[in-house]
Amino acid sequence: MQANKWQTLAAVAGIMVSATAGAQATGGGSFGNTGQIVISTDATGSLGYSTQGSGIGFISLEPGADYFLKQNLSVGAGMQLRAAFTEGDDPVGFGLNARAGYNIPLTDKVSVWPKGQISLWLGDDVFGFASPFLPGGDITVVLEGYAPFLFHVTDHFFVGGGPRLAFGLGDEVEVAFSVNTTIGGYF
Repeated sequence: MQANKWQTLAAVAGIMVSATAGAQATGGGSFGNTGQIVISTDATGSLGYSTQGSGIGFISLEPGADYFLKQNLSVGAGMQLRAAFTEGDDPVGFGLNARAGYNIPLTDKVSVWPKGQISLWLGDDVFGFASPFLPGGDITVVLEGYAPFLFHVTDHFFVGGGPRLAFGLGDEVEVAFSVNTTIGGYF
């Protein structure tokens, strides 16, 4: 079971890198033009040590696709895969999201692309220690705001990162702040 989980995560990461490279090779123009399709993935990771004396860590991959409805205005969807590394059980979670964003060009090579997102979690109890979401499986809906600053390395390819604020909705409202990274391409 453990090997299958890692094989699945490796396959998803490989698909996202391949899709990003394919998006880079296709024509398109400057980022945020009407009709563009963006394929990207956001990623976070952490490695730590808890006060209970056990090592903890997690990785989160969020592959997705966005479409620019009009100049700089995008809508999109994606999935979220999260895995924790603890002594004993290694939970894996899965979520689906819908989002809207607006690209703000700052220079020829730099822009900021703030996005609002709503996610529905379908997975296990994930990261009660590293993320306030899904403690005990009670929270299933997460509202997020993410504002990555993008560096457009070449035409049709970008990397970036920025702040992310998330609210988990359930019996109690949970709040988390993080810094995420992103990589993507568009055509």
